[in-house]
Amino acid sequence: MIGDLQGKVAFITGSAGGIGLGMARAFAEAGMKIAMADVDAEALEQAASDLEASGATVLAVPLDVTDPAGWAAAAEKVQAALGPVQLLCNNAGVSTLGLKFGQITPELWTKVVDTNVNGAFNGIRCFLEPMVAAGGGHIVNTASMGGLFGGIPDLTAYTATKFALVGLSESLRAELAVDGLVGVSVVCPGGVRSRLWRTSLRARGVADADAVPSSAGGQSASPDGMDPYEVGLRTVDAVHNNELYVITHPEFRAAIVYRHDQLMAACDHGEAVGAELHPNPDENGTARLDGTLLVETLTGGNPKPPAL
Repeated sequence: MIGDLQGKVAFITGSAGGIGLGMARAFAEAGMKIAMADVDAEALEQAASDLEASGATVLAVPLDVTDPAGWAAAAEKVQAALGPVQLLCNNAGVSTLGLKFGQITPELWTKVVDTNVNGAFNGIRCFLEPMVAAGGGHIVNTASMGGLFGGIPDLTAYTATKFALVGLSESLRAELAVDGLVGVSVVCPGGVRSRLWRTSLRARGVADADAVPSSAGGQSASPDGMDPYEVGLRTVDAVHNNELYVITHPEFRAAIVYRHDQLMAACDHGEAVGAELHPNPDENGTARLDGTLLVETLTGGNPKPPAL
């Protein structure tokens, strides 16, 4: 695992503002050298300059996370200037705030998936092997509460990608746990004051604006949202403790429990239907396959899942 953060290098995408900048501040305070990446080169330069003025070691790296060649060039630049990256924070993201599914064009859907999901894939593919070679590290993927429960209108593309990031993080963590060199966390925030509404306008091809259009809205535009620096602090804590889920807004517990209860009810119904369709499951001399073996594998034979 990554161990002591002091003097090690963090690479953080979407860090010209919002949650990414909050992470950059928090990990800099923990003693890390920070490579700040963002597609908005002008905003990135200003954010990096401000963080550097606080005493942090900072490198600004303009990057479109959808471009694999851009990732390769960025990795080379960071390695030469700061050293090996041992913390990767895949934070860059866009949304389709305010758009119903029927209003989302194929081009916009692809843009959201490319940025939110493929961007994370590109980052992991770029840094995972060097991270292992450096002795270990940690990967952080920024998802959302929208990746833990659905049912939120006008956010289909965003929710789909955030569910994907949760699944990616869970599976990658299990895969990497075999060697124990790289940890994985997934950040699932609720409302945070960020630039998401603004970057999402650009993704939709809408002109930039200083005021939030009524069609954009969303919790990222609310002055009552969490300070992104606090999300950064909670992420530092998760990396220190190798936690899988970073829940910044536990007040959403009821929504998570509601979805869980729906899944359990569906399992009960599936069991009842199965009993009707297969009243004699062993009549052919073979037992039907079920999830018991997989559950035992996931929990180490313990009926209670291990601490994540």
